[in-house]
Amino acid sequence: MSEIPDDVRARLSREYPGETHFEAIRLVESLECSARVIRSIVYLAAGDFEQLERFARASEIDWRDVVFWAEYEDYLAEEPRRVRSMEEPLP
Repeated sequence: MSEIPDDVRARLSREYPGETHFEAIRLVESLECSARVIRSIVYLAAGDFEQLERFARASEIDWRDVVFWAEYEDYLAEEPRRVRSMEEPLP
């Protein structure tokens, strides 16, 4: 079970209202990963619970993929650009 950082809890409260909030918290708590990976999953899902599940499953296969997708733009380009760090709290 992962510890959910305060910034992620706040983001989940804003993006997943009502009953979906509790489902989102349970899903994130069930993950065995770092805060960086959790932030990446929540950032990429952008309030869509199905996407939250999708990125959580993707992180179980290879957590580096989700971090890469969250931190880089033009990730299909020859030289992707890092534009954010998931080590930092989510806004």
